[in-house]
Amino acid sequence: MKLSEGACKVIAKLISIIGAGLALFVAGYIFLIKPIYTIFTGFMQDTLTSKDLLINIVLIFLAATVGGGIWIVFDMIAGIFRDMHGKEE
Repeated sequence: MKLSEGACKVIAKLISIIGAGLALFVAGYIFLIKPIYTIFTGFMQDTLTSKDLLINIVLIFLAATVGGGIWIVFDMIAGIFRDMHGKEE
């Protein structure tokens, strides 16, 4: 089954947008905002342990790597749909 060129472009854009949104959510919220908030609340309540601090610092450093990885996987999938009509065999 072949898709039309317009449908492939729409699917590629949709996959790209979903990938960017997922990357921002995972990297921005789960790996960046949430650990910073956990460190802050632990410090303010005087319950912050060195283990919690170390785990959250590692999560903060991994935020950009995880976000970039998610984004690039979705962009490669979208690239398959973008290039589908460029290679007519």
